[in-house]
Amino acid sequence: MGITMLSLTLIDNNKWITEGISRYFAGKFIHVKNIDSDDIDSALSKIAGTDLLISELTAYGRDVQFFTELLLKVQRTSPDTRIIVLTDLHEKAVISYVVSLLPGVTFLSKKCSLKALSDAVLGLPLATEFEADVRRTKQTLSAREFGLLRMLGQTSNLTDIGYKLHLSCKTISHHRQSIIRKLNCANNKELFSRLSRMGYHSKPV
Repeated sequence: MGITMLSLTLIDNNKWITEGISRYFAGKFIHVKNIDSDDIDSALSKIAGTDLLISELTAYGRDVQFFTELLLKVQRTSPDTRIIVLTDLHEKAVISYVVSLLPGVTFLSKKCSLKALSDAVLGLPLATEFEADVRRTKQTLSAREFGLLRMLGQTSNLTDIGYKLHLSCKTISHHRQSIIRKLNCANNKELFSRLSRMGYHSKPV
């Protein structure tokens, strides 16, 4: 009986995940492929048919919304592909919303040990509290709030945002204040800084 090769695709901004996994499984029947910045626009076609995808939630100048939408597409088009998400984001309001959208996906902190990640690759039970720690609560962003993050990261002009969404400036301001509260930001400036860290830039990439 032949031994089946496990195909593993990684979206890894700084390559430490790729290097660690490659070393850990050196000589074993695992084929590792990395999607880099040149491949990100065609990532879905490159992921198709892979056994396991390990992805960050922000990489190569793309934001959390981009990766959330990509992972949802992977679940629809490649239902047999297991997904592991590694993130160093601390914004529980955002992470818990993303976790709720992606049932069946394993979420791990980028601070987890290589052994924990390797156990996840092998499908072994995990002793991690990360997902429990970001369980959906009243502090989780709503779908509308999550959808506003990209626009808020690109402009502070609420009138422009309201015009594009056919909503009043007052409504957009209300949503922004709710986001600021849920992300524990002190003000609009800190919100903008947080959004930038999550890949939401002042200019579309």
